[in-house]
Amino acid sequence: MINIYAFNRRFPDDDACLEYIKNKLYPDGIYCKNCKRVTKHHKLKSRPSYSCDYCGHHIYPAANTIFYKSSTPLRYWFYAFYLMDDTRCRISVRQLQKELGVTYKTAWRMFHKIKEEGSLRNLREGGN
Repeated sequence: MINIYAFNRRFPDDDACLEYIKNKLYPDGIYCKNCKRVTKHHKLKSRPSYSCDYCGHHIYPAANTIFYKSSTPLRYWFYAFYLMDDTRCRISVRQLQKELGVTYKTAWRMFHKIKEEGSLRNLREGGN
């Protein structure tokens, strides 16, 4: 388990979190459906997506994961994973709410989705 300083260095913003998701889901590179091959992609500044350098097709790494359609910043999700990993799920929803500065409803939803997922190491496409 990493300490809070290492966490902040590794995940300073949502872009770093998105890059982690991309690398976890596409370790061999992103397959472009239009080009029909693995191609080089670049991060778009205006969206949480990557664009194919050849045809411009967009891929959204957070789609079909537990982060899908969440308005909660990715860094909050990653910090919640960190807290729950560090405490072995002995953190309460109320404590998660306090640590993240989110509503109880948001903390509850995150808590249960993270318990279902397990850890960031288990991140997979198709999470609910």
